[in-house]
Formats: sequence, C-alpha cells, structure tokens
Amino acid sequence: MTALGELAQRVQFDLESSGLTQRADGGAGGFAVYILEQQVHVGWFTHERLDSADPHSPGHPDDLFADTARRQKTATTAMQRALGSILTSFGYRLQRRGFASGYTIA
Repeated sequence: MTALGELAQRVQFDLESSGLTQRADGGAGGFAVYILEQQVHVGWFTHERLDSADPHSPGHPDDLFADTARRQKTATTAMQRALGSILTSFGYRLQRRGFASGYTIA
C-alpha cells in the first residue's frame, strides 16, 4: 500500500473512531475519504433526499425546493466544520478546498 493509501485509511479510521459514518453506496450521507491528484481529500455528503431537490421538475413547488436547499446547505456546512475540527484535533493539517467542498490533508 502506498503512503497516500495508508494516510487515507488512517483518516477514515480516525473519523469512524469519532462516531461518524462513512458514505455508503445507495444515497446515504456521510463522510468520504478519497485520493485525487496525489492528495488525500475528505468531504461530507448529505443523504440523497437533500441532494435530489430539483427545482425544474414538473409540479415542484418552489417553497419546498427552498426549504430543502436551505437544509442541505446548513447540514453540509455544519458537517464540513465538524470534520475540520475533528481532523485538526487528531493532528492533521488541513487545507480548505472551497465552500462546502471539504478538505485536503496537508
């Protein structure tokens, strides 16, 4: 296993030790640890119920979309902050990748 793979496994283990659940197939929410461009990335994803709000679908009430979008944004922002706090407490150095898009482990 490569050093990046070992780092990704350690990050995953530490987040699971903190009580967080890794994102699973099938639309469930949770954290994701992945390697991209020779870096380890960590992000939070909400359940597909919040991700699938489509304001362009026929008969989709605008107020329902606004509520769903607000909840998705709030949940994602809060959980991204929680990931950052937890990972920092475990001694990882983080770089923010952008609003609500997670972290790169430095």
